[in-house]
Amino acid sequence: MRAQNGKLWSTLHEGKYEVCSLAREDLEEALNVLDDSFFINESVCIACEINLPQNTQARQELRELCRITAQDGVSLIMRHVESCRIVAVSFNKLQFAPPPGEDNFFVKFYNEQVKSPQAKSLMNYMITMDSKIDVFAEYNLDCVCELMFLATLPEFRRLGLGRALVESTVQLTRELGQGRGLQDVAKELQDKRPAAVTALWTSVYTQKIGNAVGFMVLNTVPFNEFEFNGKRFNERIGPEHEFSQQAMYKL
Repeated sequence: MRAQNGKLWSTLHEGKYEVCSLAREDLEEALNVLDDSFFINESVCIACEINLPQNTQARQELRELCRITAQDGVSLIMRHVESCRIVAVSFNKLQFAPPPGEDNFFVKFYNEQVKSPQAKSLMNYMITMDSKIDVFAEYNLDCVCELMFLATLPEFRRLGLGRALVESTVQLTRELGQGRGLQDVAKELQDKRPAAVTALWTSVYTQKIGNAVGFMVLNTVPFNEFEFNGKRFNERIGPEHEFSQQAMYKL
């Protein structure tokens, strides 16, 4: 993770927007995009009541999850060039099967740092979904880049920014798999060679992005299989988004 001036991956809309690697100087602003978009509007955040104003601890715990994740050096931002604002983010995590007897990253973070019931519920959803199909065992993979949280500020939606971040995540992962761009990755991860991008698509919008980019759907799970605070997820999310998908782009 560079201190400043993250690598430029692509531009769109005649140079009005830039996709860059997340640099340390931009981390707080990138986290604020989650506060202003993801935590309010994302399906599972709504199901777990993270969107409610009083649940600040849950949002702080998930910000910390992203703060740690960002240190891997594989997260991306979308910058509106004219205003210099970060308007969309993709917090990505290099994941690999832990040694025997050790927990994976999400389980370890859940056990050690998550206290609020809302964040516990969201992370339990993530851990459960990821475990339904073990991509490491099923597809003989040593390392993947997990597209963990994808968010766009409401006023910048329907411009293709989310899709551009997903496409750049695939490009970044492909380069790392070929041993390129390792200087921007955390030192302890520079021996990793991700061979796929994985994601949990939790809305019809991200599912359309995944389909357009070429992700393979591994599993589809109705939201009524999950429950929090006396209600099934689908009761809070509503009928528009009926299920989530475990998906993978294999390189």
